[in-house]
Amino acid sequence: MGFKKNIAYNIALTLSSYLIGIITFPYISRVLGVANIGIVSFVDSTINYFVLFSTLGAAVIGTREISKYKNDKVKLNAVFSSLIIIYSIYTLIVVVVYFLAVTFIDKLNIHQELFFIGIAKLIFSVFLIEWLYKGLENFKYITTRTLIIKICYVISLFIFVNSREDYKIYFLLTTITVVVNASINILYSKKLVKFSFAEISLKPYFKQSFYLGSYSLLTSMYTTFNIMYLGFVSDKVQVGYYWAALTLYSALLGFFSAFTSAMMPRMSALHFSGNKEIFNKLIHKSINILFALSLPIMIGAIMLAPQIIRILSGPGFEGAIIPMQIIMPLVLIIGIAQVLAIQVLIPMQKDNLILFASFIGAITGIILNVILVKKLEATGTAIVLLCSELAVTVFYIYAIWKNNILVFPWRLLVKNLFFASPYIIICFFFLKVFNGKNVLILVSSVTLSMLYFSVLNIFIIKNTEIITLVKSLKTYLTKH
Repeated sequence: MGFKKNIAYNIALTLSSYLIGIITFPYISRVLGVANIGIVSFVDSTINYFVLFSTLGAAVIGTREISKYKNDKVKLNAVFSSLIIIYSIYTLIVVVVYFLAVTFIDKLNIHQELFFIGIAKLIFSVFLIEWLYKGLENFKYITTRTLIIKICYVISLFIFVNSREDYKIYFLLTTITVVVNASINILYSKKLVKFSFAEISLKPYFKQSFYLGSYSLLTSMYTTFNIMYLGFVSDKVQVGYYWAALTLYSALLGFFSAFTSAMMPRMSALHFSGNKEIFNKLIHKSINILFALSLPIMIGAIMLAPQIIRILSGPGFEGAIIPMQIIMPLVLIIGIAQVLAIQVLIPMQKDNLILFASFIGAITGIILNVILVKKLEATGTAIVLLCSELAVTVFYIYAIWKNNILVFPWRLLVKNLFFASPYIIICFFFLKVFNGKNVLILVSSVTLSMLYFSVLNIFIIKNTEIITLVKSLKTYLTKH
């Protein structure tokens, strides 16, 4: 499948996910309330933490290795089989530890019913094998499957989740989506690869999984672990506030993450083949698109956070406004980190740099969690996330400069910051004109900002990357 089509599929998937989030987020937040959402978020984050141990580095290793051997059927089958065996072993060990933790830790035991439902998510996560389809660049399948399952999920939410007491059903439906995704992926994989014990090689992947798995675990100390820690030292209401802020931020970050995830297998293949010229060209394009997209999203979300939270979350979530404003600069900060890590360092197999960066982030996260979270609660957790991710990104910029891999385009960043200043004026203007009218403020600001973005990138600075991106998405939408 063509590279531009992959990008278009990924962006279409992200846009649809964003729209689905816009539909479900207001409904779920109003029906379940901040406390019950906090409970589900705490349980789900804890399970996700165990999933990290059972899938140590799987997403990165799988995508990278599959992309290398996608044209060699024998090696492709060997890589697939080796990874399935390794992660099945990890999952078996983690499930035992999981049962012990849920049984003997009081903070977990009080939600034992939810944790027992979540065991299905833990077991089936090993069979999601999204890395297989990304490595083969089969984004059409990923998009089609995900959209169908998400639509069924949304319909189920509206049918079965209707009151505060339905938070267990909400969590059950969320878990079922993982089970269904994994089941379909395994069945469909039989058309592409064959599982076999012949020619498997476990040792090299054990080593890689510990390297990149350590990266995931260290990274989790300031991402997934944050919600767990907040739940342990505070109450479920504060977890609910942080969940709301993080959910909205994640949806906005998804615009660029779609592009990055489509780029990674192609970058791995290019580096493996030694095509440095195209490799460097694609990196520059990625950074250009990141700056153009992330700055208006970041500025708008910070300035309009009160309106966004009140419209989407409803009453009772005002405590999420400040955490959201603190988190939103991460759209740019993590975007930079994704380009440098996922598109540059991982394809170049600079795993030691990735690991050291995550160590820096973990240390920053642990120290700040202890200092800030018990006192500042959800706001403190947001500060922890911001500072930790900033520390990681600063290290990546330093590392690529120190190792003569890439010169960070500071001039391009300054240029985009200059052209982004009108977004501040637009938001400020409508905040004053429609004082207190949240819907009018949000709709007007977004509409005029999108108009300015289009005129700026298409007619004034003629950003070729944005123009190409828009054309690719337009072509996809007209054909589908």
